[in-house]
Amino acid sequence: MLSRGHRSNRREVGVALGELNQFSEKLPVPDSVTDEAARICTRGLERGLVKRRSLAQITASSLYAACREKGFPMTLDDVAAASGVRRDDIAKCYRLLVNGFNLRVPVADPAECLARVASRAKADPKVEADAREILSRAQKAGITAGVCPSALAASALYLASLLDGQWMTQDGAAEAAGVREATIRRQSKRLRKIVEVQSRSTPRKKRLTWSELEAGRSTAVEVPCPRARLLAQ
Repeated sequence: MLSRGHRSNRREVGVALGELNQFSEKLPVPDSVTDEAARICTRGLERGLVKRRSLAQITASSLYAACREKGFPMTLDDVAAASGVRRDDIAKCYRLLVNGFNLRVPVADPAECLARVASRAKADPKVEADAREILSRAQKAGITAGVCPSALAASALYLASLLDGQWMTQDGAAEAAGVREATIRRQSKRLRKIVEVQSRSTPRKKRLTWSELEAGRSTAVEVPCPRARLLAQ
């Protein structure tokens, strides 16, 4: 006969795995990722590694850990949107799981993903070079942690295409990276904080807005990095 504590633990695991299936369907992710997330979640609950955390937090962080472990492109923002759990809570619980189980999470460099994404998007070499510089600044600014490298590479590529006056949509960038358009939109907004856009056409070099660039892609833009002016922060 099962003890009360053991029965309670089994019920807890059952509820958590039910939530996991719901979160996975919203993203969606491959079965291999869901299975790995279930294994991580079950072990975490059984060993009490994530005490004082809600089941939703544990489940969401297990799913994110499985995505990272399997190299599947998914960001903290994506998991947060699917689960309704705050991004910071997922990140904190994720770190507990990684440290508790010594999970081998590959550290991917967005710059390494850039060539592949640029090739799929048929981006001009100039755009790819500007995107690489944007990624370099983003890493120095410390805003790349916990972000899907492919999504970040595609977002930098999208911004670089705007700066160079070339045509690339957020949807096209997302398709090239294998992520959702909403992810490109979110990461582009974060990257914009480190990029300063200036117009070549006025004596005062009036600063353009990103909205103006997106509204009229034929606008002449000065991009000195080699043609994007990046803020040193």
